[in-house]
Amino acid sequence: MTMIQKSSTCNHGLLPKNNPAVSILSIIIPALLFISCRKESVAPGSASLAIVHLVAGSKPLAVNFNNEGPVPYKTGRQLNYRFFERVNQFKAYSGEQRLRLFQYPDTTDKDQPLFDLQLNLPIGSMNTLFLTGTVDAPDTFFTRNIIPYFPETDSSLAIRFVNLSPGNDAISINVKGLANGSEVSSIRYKNITDFKNYAATQNISEYVFEFRDAISGDLITSYTIPD
Repeated sequence: MTMIQKSSTCNHGLLPKNNPAVSILSIIIPALLFISCRKESVAPGSASLAIVHLVAGSKPLAVNFNNEGPVPYKTGRQLNYRFFERVNQFKAYSGEQRLRLFQYPDTTDKDQPLFDLQLNLPIGSMNTLFLTGTVDAPDTFFTRNIIPYFPETDSSLAIRFVNLSPGNDAISINVKGLANGSEVSSIRYKNITDFKNYAATQNISEYVFEFRDAISGDLITSYTIPD
């Protein structure tokens, strides 16, 4: 699955679909985090948390940050599978924080959440929570974001990759036309790369990344930025 995010404002839209030739829904590995020239602003006393819903077979998820009680419908948010929008970003919480996520419409006190998590969100930190796996075997991957420095005059973007394909072999990543593994030689499930800067000048219209089985070199899928 793939996620794209820009500084303080995020792209709205659908995360890239699976390759129809691949039988396992979660095989499309790349979680790309695309960051522009400045860090996301985080209000004093709070932390930034982005939540990405990639649980295969799941309904939309209702978010509940309250320690007890049902989902607060006036302030509650709904996270849709494979979409990343403004509702996926949270900036009002910090410290030790309970987070429960319920599948719609099962959002009452009597319903069991799909996830019941305890997060550590230091003040001023930038964090991403990937929800992965399946409804029968949900899984998570949490990371604290360290954004690279961009000079004011720099025309570039930063991309990182995370493998969220359970039960599958490691993958390699290359830019189309370059050698297999030119970007990442091998990345296994629930591993993430550092950010890497790419030029974003007027004469570069796109980057095409190819995702391959790291052992066989077989092409799994490709993804184009911009898409």
